[in-house]
Amino acid sequence: MDKIGLKIDKNHEFQVYFNAKLVLFDQKKPIKGGILVQNGLIIDVGAHINGDFTLKNEQKCKFFDINEQVLAPGLVDMRVFMGEPGHEHLETISSVGDAAAAGGVTTIMTMPNTKPIIDDIALVEYINSRAKQVCKVNLHTSAAITKGLNSAEMSEIGLLKQAGAIAFTDGRKSIKNSLLFKRILSYSKSHNALIIHDVEDEDLAGDGVMNEGLLATRLGLPSKPKIAETIMLERDLLLAIDSQARYHVSQISCAESLTSIKRAKKNNKNISAGVSINNLTLNEFDIGEYRTFLRLEPPLRSEIDRTAMVEGIKTGDINVIVSSHDPQNPDGKRHPYADSTPGAVGLETLLSA
Repeated sequence: MDKIGLKIDKNHEFQVYFNAKLVLFDQKKPIKGGILVQNGLIIDVGAHINGDFTLKNEQKCKFFDINEQVLAPGLVDMRVFMGEPGHEHLETISSVGDAAAAGGVTTIMTMPNTKPIIDDIALVEYINSRAKQVCKVNLHTSAAITKGLNSAEMSEIGLLKQAGAIAFTDGRKSIKNSLLFKRILSYSKSHNALIIHDVEDEDLAGDGVMNEGLLATRLGLPSKPKIAETIMLERDLLLAIDSQARYHVSQISCAESLTSIKRAKKNNKNISAGVSINNLTLNEFDIGEYRTFLRLEPPLRSEIDRTAMVEGIKTGDINVIVSSHDPQNPDGKRHPYADSTPGAVGLETLLSA
């Protein structure tokens, strides 16, 4: 045994990566340190691993100075859209893995909004099987809550979970029918399944493309009020409390939604919330002169709302940060702002942002 308490494999050289900005769960900020690797596996990590690091039996080590780059656990991204199957020109299982690896994301959960929709056992098994063959990172798939994303008929949640779906969501779509959503939560509880929901009342949202406010008026763009998010979120939270089911709101974007989440968590420990890196780092003024690559869902909100999202991460009321990676055809962005396709890539920039 060596001084780090691990059995040494004398057939393999050790690699020491030092002089890193080391991110550890028990530290409030990065510290200077490194990692020890043997045969492709990380076997030790900490501030004690530096350029002078030695093993007790003086086994040979190869040293790599990584010049104060960030060294962190691989990120997990719970909201990734890809094109395969059906829209491979947007993103394939292979290319989404490449993008994730480039951005330091080692586990992703993909959305079911493909063609065909991931609402069938065979499709779940296909995605998981193909991902093991061609994807550089861990890829898990979610399945549609409703068949065909039609918000009318519940998918076979129990069977889809057995087939390998780790969560259930309609991706970009919200389920308007409250009775149906109540039944979905009740049924999912019996299978201990996680329901992930986008919250937007499409009637209130209308044809809005950016946050409601003075800036939208100045730019002459149709706006989307925050209440379109909060009114559906309040409904979901009341139903989640009533059922005590596992419920995750995929993205919130405003201070009012954060207040609702805080209150609801007191009555159901199975409620959690996410936020897009876009709504954490950008506000409505970043749209500037109609930058269509910032046509996003939910829209960029005010600076007050952005700082509320940051505070929600600090306090733990928001549990998850997602990239909301949603690649679009360039032609879809080459339109006036109101006519452009919402969505943007995000896997490669999530960590740096």
